[in-house]
Amino acid sequence: MTDETKAAPDKPKRASRRRTPKKKAAETTPTPAPAPSRVSKEILVNAGDLETRVAILEDGQLAELYLEREPRIVGNIYQGKIVNVVRGMDAAFADIGTERHAFLSVDDVILRQAEEEIGPASARARATIVEMLKPGQELLLQVVRASMGSKGPRVTTRLALPGRYLVLLMGDGNYVGVSRKIEKEAERVRLRGIAERIRPQNNGLIVRTEAEGRDLRVLRKDAEYLTQVAQRIHARAKDAKAPALLHEDLPLISRIIRDTVSRQVKRIVVDSPEVHADVLELVEFTAPQLKQRVTLHADKLPLFTAHGLEDEIERLLRRRVWLSGGGYISIDETEALTTIDVNSGRLTATGGLDETILRTNLQAADEVGRQLRLRDLGGIIVIDFIDMDKAKHRMRVTQAFEGSLGRDRAKTKVLHLSPLGLVEMTRKRTTGSLARIMTQDCPHCGGTGRLRSPLTVALGIERELARRAVQEPADAFIVRAHRDVAVILVGYGGERAQQTEKTLARPVYVRLAPADHVEHYDLASADARHVAAQISTLKPEEVVTARIISQDVALGDLALAEANGYLIGIETDKQIEAAEVEVRVKEVKNSFAIAEPAAKPPAKKRSARRRGSRGGRRHKGKAKTTAE
Repeated sequence: MTDETKAAPDKPKRASRRRTPKKKAAETTPTPAPAPSRVSKEILVNAGDLETRVAILEDGQLAELYLEREPRIVGNIYQGKIVNVVRGMDAAFADIGTERHAFLSVDDVILRQAEEEIGPASARARATIVEMLKPGQELLLQVVRASMGSKGPRVTTRLALPGRYLVLLMGDGNYVGVSRKIEKEAERVRLRGIAERIRPQNNGLIVRTEAEGRDLRVLRKDAEYLTQVAQRIHARAKDAKAPALLHEDLPLISRIIRDTVSRQVKRIVVDSPEVHADVLELVEFTAPQLKQRVTLHADKLPLFTAHGLEDEIERLLRRRVWLSGGGYISIDETEALTTIDVNSGRLTATGGLDETILRTNLQAADEVGRQLRLRDLGGIIVIDFIDMDKAKHRMRVTQAFEGSLGRDRAKTKVLHLSPLGLVEMTRKRTTGSLARIMTQDCPHCGGTGRLRSPLTVALGIERELARRAVQEPADAFIVRAHRDVAVILVGYGGERAQQTEKTLARPVYVRLAPADHVEHYDLASADARHVAAQISTLKPEEVVTARIISQDVALGDLALAEANGYLIGIETDKQIEAAEVEVRVKEVKNSFAIAEPAAKPPAKKRSARRRGSRGGRRHKGKAKTTAE
């Protein structure tokens, strides 16, 4: 789904309780459309097997960052089944095959059946969820927001298929709309006329921003493609049994190419030959005139490191963001809302106090707009600017903040700056923020803080290895890391460590560190001649005591264990019950070994006299108990 569809954004849970003067000015005003931008854009694609990252640079500065680590469900269309209808919430819950049932609000239900049963639109507007849906009913549902925290995904029956230039609203009557970001009235009228001519019967159309300047032939081709996709979805729905996936949205790279590639994009750099070929094919289909701007990263340094983005991404996980003038903003995410506080920090007044505060707030307004995009913050957001006494200063800060939101592709709605310096706003949210993707709840603090996940730490170690392999003349590298991080670095069969060694063209020795903090690790360069003196190792046919780490059917016949920090895969055809087991080493690699359970020595036989005396005592005691 895109932000140009008709699907409504998430609504605030409640209106502000603060009383405001009753004026004709609207209480909430949509963010004004931005002025035509002349910024130069670059798209950097870092494609890996565990994570894909796409960075968008504007005039050389990081403006947007997207991560994809697991299959995305936002935009997917399912054949769902209603499992519960809740009158008090005026909503229903549907089974679409995900871990949690999906939430369906009455405002997101449009059904031909409802039109026939309930009557005209005025009656439908007053209809409750129990009049529109029944348990066991099957219908097509599209995910508009992924699961977050304890909440399941949010779905709608307003199905939208985004294309390059158009958005097809499946079964949404004869609606035709034009993106608000197309400002010229003559162009809006022209595009609306084309959309009305090519609109498929019983379907709506929205003209996207990228359609500006396009002719009838190009838009008709996009409409025909989307119509074919809709027909395939309906055909699959006839034979599908809920819950079933009918349509899957494009992966991250394809969505970025579809939604952001324009004449403003000066360069697209990809660091994977395979993905580079795919991007070339996508660009040739969507914007063939820009094909020559797609290049393959050839530098020895990793792509994001070469552009100085790794440190920038690292700073996005921090709570505090410093401003150029000495002030700072602090960002705190909660389940209900995000709060952003503006502080003067180390700022020293060079003029009057009012001017100093105004200058800090103006810098903060620009940076807050940038951080909202970078961190992908959504839902209800409250910004606390430094208090300003003058109304004209508050107006300047409001205008500056709305201007900073001009390039944001997500839908936003901003309230006026209050006399207390507070701005309340909403930003459409479809997935979790960057921090929630890259971090996990801290087991030590019960979720009040954040720490990097083992995958994030492991990926960071691999990037540091790639950087140091280019910058340092080391023979080998030794990595000591938390157990969960080491397992990811090595792989369950040692294959990932071998691939890393092949990429770096030098040995890498991974060992488990005794520290219990997942973020703590040690990465050291080593002389190949003295590696054995620095780390523990094993030898073939050696018998050692190994501590079991995990046993999983996904590992096949290997149980994962460790001995003196060395990862060992134990070949066994049954579950190992003990926490520790004696194993005999069969094969040794730099970071991983293969072993098998060692045969137990025969038990020593006790003397018959000793066995008899013990047995007699036990029997005697037993008889005594019986007599009692």
